[in-house]
Amino acid sequence: MNFDDIKDNLKSQWGQTWSRIEESSFYNQMKDRFENLSPAHQKLTLMGAGALLAFLVISIPWSYYSTSTENVTLYEDKRSLIRELLKVTRESSEVPDLPPAPPAEVLRNNIENQLRMANLLPEQMKGIEVVAAESQLIPRALLEGGLKISLAKLNLRQIIDIGYNLQAISPSVKMNEMRITANSEDPLYFDVNFKLVTLAVPHASSESLESGEDEGGKNDRKPFKRGNR
Repeated sequence: MNFDDIKDNLKSQWGQTWSRIEESSFYNQMKDRFENLSPAHQKLTLMGAGALLAFLVISIPWSYYSTSTENVTLYEDKRSLIRELLKVTRESSEVPDLPPAPPAEVLRNNIENQLRMANLLPEQMKGIEVVAAESQLIPRALLEGGLKISLAKLNLRQIIDIGYNLQAISPSVKMNEMRITANSEDPLYFDVNFKLVTLAVPHASSESLESGEDEGGKNDRKPFKRGNR
């Protein structure tokens, strides 16, 4: 069937449909009402009908456009989310393993060395005591121990330097709390309480280090390397 045949077929179908519309009672009632209107009202009616027809014609492609825009937005949101998940996964795989936290006595000695290096007077060092390992950010099961360092009559520079040095002792030692109050004797200086917590990093067991030995007594596995503290 060529184009002319299709066009003739459409004309024939439209003619039949229009004939049925003209024969309907609803069309004749609307036609009578329209002819009884004043010329001004007839003009307004034609303008309204034209606007309605234009709206119907425009609404169809507009609905497709709106749907496609929403689909594009949804696709871009999901793509951004997938990229963020891949980024987080990649960054988490690149995080180095934490070394085990130093023993309590070693940690205490390191803190005392840091305080001595800060050239504090004996009356400024109020003591180091063991406290419960508690943190609002880290679950209790991941904490091993806690220490509280009490200092007095520090200036702001000393507070910043000592706090930084304490935080840098080990990746497995975290600054959990720092409370600063004005000194009661000299308001120009401050009393500070630092609270450190150690993370419960699991140690490598000796069984896992020796399980790679073969029958000849040779170990075919590489030795376990502990991270630098």
